[in-house]
Amino acid sequence: MKWLVTTPKGIDVGRLIERLSAFGCTADPDLAPIPLDDNEQVIEVDGPKDLPARASGESQILKVSPNSEMTLY
Repeated sequence: MKWLVTTPKGIDVGRLIERLSAFGCTADPDLAPIPLDDNEQVIEVDGPKDLPARASGESQILKVSPNSEMTLY
């Protein structure tokens, strides 16, 4: 399943991806985080269906949201 993981800006994304791998996630380490505003960014990962529950105790993770495919009309 594809997820969007929201984090504070300025965190070590490599370390976060390493930590997420313990939850069964994979991410492209060369893919840059997507800035949301002055304080937050998003990284894209593939992970298990229960990733929001698994990541709930992580201080560097603000939110985990499903990443849906875009539909062109």
